[in-house]
Amino acid sequence: MSSNVSVKAAEGVTIRIKDQGEVLELDYDGAICQHPGSLWWGTAVGFRAMQVAAQALSQDDLWDREKLYIVSGHPGPGVKDTIDYVTGAASRDRYNVVVAEGCGMQCNSKMKYEWWVSDGEKTANINLREDFVPREFYELTDRLETNETIKEITKEDIKAFRIFKVNLSTRIWNFPLEESFRVEVVDQPLQPGELPEAAKAKDYFEPPTTAPNEQ
Repeated sequence: MSSNVSVKAAEGVTIRIKDQGEVLELDYDGAICQHPGSLWWGTAVGFRAMQVAAQALSQDDLWDREKLYIVSGHPGPGVKDTIDYVTGAASRDRYNVVVAEGCGMQCNSKMKYEWWVSDGEKTANINLREDFVPREFYELTDRLETNETIKEITKEDIKAFRIFKVNLSTRIWNFPLEESFRVEVVDQPLQPGELPEAAKAKDYFEPPTTAPNEQ
């Protein structure tokens, strides 16, 4: 039954995916072993997002690495390498990142926790819940990742940033996927190199308009 396939695609701390006819079982430990502790938040959110993709794209059959193409609104190396660990998309030049003007491939306050995962037939659009990451985290990211503000960085900033990452990593595993992410699947694939219409919009990187206390 398709529901059974969907459950088996992502379970606990594992993801199952086809690769050249073989079913691979990948676990979170394998992902974090590739990175130092400072990148664990990117690793955690990237892995959990791919668990959502695994479930969404495995309704009829287990998803397959062969035709996957991924667009990310998040430029972080932990996110990219974790997604590549699961899907192999970046290694095969089937991974595209959309970044705000002037931000480059650095984590920044305009980055999006949003992904489009296409399997050649359909596309899953995955979003982390907007209020999951506090605005203070984005502001610290700008201060710590932008060279021009290096003189303003304090030990307290660095400590707070690390605490944020630890807490966010813990929360993303303690919350059920359906409470942390929103996913929408459309019967339209993205071709390698193509960007979804939403990511091409001029206001894509604008901050959300919801009130700070709105859930």
